[in-house]
Amino acid sequence: MSKNEGEVPIEKAGKNSGSLAPSGRKKGASTIKTPELLEVILAGISTGKSARAMCVEAGISQRVLWNWLAADEELMRQYLRAKELCIDAYAEEIIEISDDGSRDIYIDDKGREVVNREVIARAQLRIDARKWYAARLAPKKYGEKASSAHEGAEAKKPVIYGVEVTFVAAANSGNNKNP
Repeated sequence: MSKNEGEVPIEKAGKNSGSLAPSGRKKGASTIKTPELLEVILAGISTGKSARAMCVEAGISQRVLWNWLAADEELMRQYLRAKELCIDAYAEEIIEISDDGSRDIYIDDKGREVVNREVIARAQLRIDARKWYAARLAPKKYGEKASSAHEGAEAKKPVIYGVEVTFVAAANSGNNKNP
């Protein structure tokens, strides 16, 4: 068995193989890398679930997933593609969250319409978190774009900013013996 395949869980090793496991070792979840297991993990990640959540759902340690990714370039490529799809899913969720105003207003005990500021604030937080995450993982696609205020032919020229720092000695710093 190669390192990429993980280890056989103790409970599947057989009753007569007690000498393979150290005494006191806890029974753990399977760490055998199968195409079905990887498909479940990558599908969940591509829809916006975290790698941590998918590992919990699949019953494996997150460290096992990181080890598999480090040892398998093709799996890493698939994982990165799943993350790209995740970012796009977040971008679409932003629109869904902002369009859903179903809980923004409620009727209180006196029959008056009241703005539910907590729901609106939570929606804004969800939108901001997704925007931040998308901008960090795909800055070219979802990051802040530098705007150019130039018009016409000047618009194609790059905007250049410069910062100049000059150090000036203090006039009466006390360390100077000559006035």
